[in-house]
Formats: sequence, structure tokens, C-alpha cells
Amino acid sequence: MASMAPLAPVAPVATADAGILVLKVGTSTIMTSDQRGQRVNVANLSRLVEVISDLGHKGYKVVLVSSGAVGMGCRELGLDQKPTEPKMKRAVAGVGQSRILRIYSELFETVGLRIAQLLVSQRDFVEQPRWAEIRHTIEACLQAGVVPVINENDTTNTDGMRFGDNDNLAALTAVQLEAQGVFLFTDVDYLYTANPNVDPSAEPMKVVSEAFELRVDTREPGSSLGTGGMSTKIAAARTAHCAGIPCGILHGKHPERIYSFLARLDEESTQCPKSSPSRASSRPRAATSEDSLSEAESVEPQGTLFAAPEEGDVTDEDRWILSLPVVGHVSLQRVSGDLGHLRKAIGRAVADKLDSMKSLSGSGHHGGVRVYHKDTELARLRVIFDEEGTCSLPSGFEQSMVLTPAVECQC
Repeated sequence: MASMAPLAPVAPVATADAGILVLKVGTSTIMTSDQRGQRVNVANLSRLVEVISDLGHKGYKVVLVSSGAVGMGCRELGLDQKPTEPKMKRAVAGVGQSRILRIYSELFETVGLRIAQLLVSQRDFVEQPRWAEIRHTIEACLQAGVVPVINENDTTNTDGMRFGDNDNLAALTAVQLEAQGVFLFTDVDYLYTANPNVDPSAEPMKVVSEAFELRVDTREPGSSLGTGGMSTKIAAARTAHCAGIPCGILHGKHPERIYSFLARLDEESTQCPKSSPSRASSRPRAATSEDSLSEAESVEPQGTLFAAPEEGDVTDEDRWILSLPVVGHVSLQRVSGDLGHLRKAIGRAVADKLDSMKSLSGSGHHGGVRVYHKDTELARLRVIFDEEGTCSLPSGFEQSMVLTPAVECQC
């Protein structure tokens, strides 16, 4: 007799307002391929909609970030591969976006929910007032009991101003909304220590406490109709990590596994409550080696959980800086001293490389620079481009910098 899969733990009983969850589904969850060709995976989407409805009854507000426009467009137009020509890719996305929204609308209607489509671009995030307006729109949808369905506007966005993948967009949305968690659905059960398709010794990783210290082989490509892979999910988890937000990776065929993550996070929050009286105190804290709760006694997430660090004061400015498009990378040769010295060293290193920063637009805009020591990201710093493309540091640049949790291990 075949062994039965373990049942997912029941989600914790939530309060009237349990917080916001951001769920991201990719093309590998939405579409399937067999001898009949590419088609919509109705079973996966139906289960997802049921889970979102159930989460709503438990007090959670859910934001859905959905890929699949290009993949759906290819299916509608009978294309085996996504086009490489930019204008054709945008046209295919337009075809697919309207179709996928219709499918979502009909499925959510069966559980008594309405949806709102929000197509965003990286340009919406480069100015803080505009970034805040997007946040307010999403919050208004949630207050009205509507499920926001967010996707990058592939029909008009150019390569210079793109999120790149919806894993990144989901993490930035979670950061923007101060979400309780972001969950990325994919076509594998876990993040593994190596590619399990080529390395039989690869082992699943169930809880990752230090996202920035993680070193795994993620060279396995994404699906032929998608844009992501495991590397983009790790990058998204690191962005969420900077804002103290836990991130889960789980199989899109089993969306109910999200309950195991929520049970684990609820357990950690109960065992190790934060001392801060702020809003962040309701967010589950990452498990550490000092916690009394052992792995053997804990609820195991049915997927990979990137635990959130102890959160400091993450301001709106910090969250916006994390959302800025990356315009450059800078390497810091040495790390020493206290945080004040580190901030000044980062500023000097970026100032020396301003000429190498590349504007993404013909008009003035803000951008983000990522600063590394060896292979570890230490900080993200805001820079400013004028209309001629000249890059400069903002006045008081030390306040326009977000240090990553990895800094604690470096200083």
C-alpha cells in the first residue's frame, strides 16, 4: 500500500485581523504541459483559491502576486516557447493577462470573493510618494474585502525599468505592506543543499535562519514559459529578511501546506515573544540556537522557511529603499569597527564608484546600490540620478542606507 502524505497542520486560530500575507504563484503552478501541449492547471488554481478563502475566514488579508501572463498568452496563441522579441513578448503578455484575470475572477466568484487587478511597474517604486500611493491602493482593496491580484505590467514596461521576476515583486510588496509573511509557490517541495536532479546527496532545507549566509547551488533554470528559478526566490527571501518578514517556499500543487508555516510561526511567536510593544511584536520571530524550542519539538514547515530576524526599527524610508531598482554593485574590501564606521566606509566606497552607476531612465530618478563584502551583501544605499544621468549621493546619505542582517556577523 502506498504511504499517505502527512496532513498539513491546521492553521492557528487567528484574530479578527491576523495581518497581511503575500502569496506568489508562478507559471509552473498556473500552467502544465503534457502530450496535449500547454494548458491551464485548473486543479492547482482551484486549490489555491480555496486556501485563500479559508485564510480570509481565519482573519488574514491575502494579496496574490501572479505570474503567468506570457505563459498564458503563449497558450492562447499556440506558441511552444515565449517570444524573444520585446514587442512581441509585450503583445503576448497582453493577450495572456486578460485571459488569466478572467480565470481568477471566475474561480474566486465560486467562493464568494471579488478580485482587483493591479498592474505595476518598477517606475511606480522609484519615487516615494508614488510608492506610498500604491500601498494605499492595495490597503483600500483589502479593507473592502477584495483580493488584490498583482502582476508586473509586461505590456508597457521596458527592460531598463523592470522588477525582473515576480518573486522580487512579491517580496517588495510584502515589505511595502509590512506583511506578516510572503510565500512563494514553485514546482519543488523544498530548497535543497544542491540540485537534487543531478546530486543524489542533496538534502532538503526546512528552516534557514540566516538568508544572507546561505550558499547553495541554484543553477537549475526555471520553466520554459517562466522567468524565475530558485535563485530569484533566495534573493526575494533576502529582501524580506531585511525587513524582518519571514518567507516560505512551497510546492504550488499543495497550497494547503502554508498552514504548516503559519503553525510553525505561531508556535515560535508563542514560545519566544518579542519584547517590543510596537506593531512588529505580532510578527513571528526567527528561531535561533538560543531558543528553548528544539527542532524535534517544533512543527516542521512543509517546505523551506526563511525565518525572520529580530526586527529593529524598519522605517517607511527603509522599506522604500529596499524597493528601489538596482543601479550598481560595490565591493567593500575590509569590514571593521562599529556600525558608525561601517556606514561611513560604505558611503566612501559608493562615492568612489558613482561614475559607474547607470541611469535606467531619461529622466531623473532614485536607484539602489548593493554593497558587498566578498560574497555577502552588507547594505543597500539610495542614490540619485539627474536628468542627464549624473549620479550622486543624497545629503545625509547615512540615513539613506539599509544594513542587512548579515552585518552582525561581519562587525
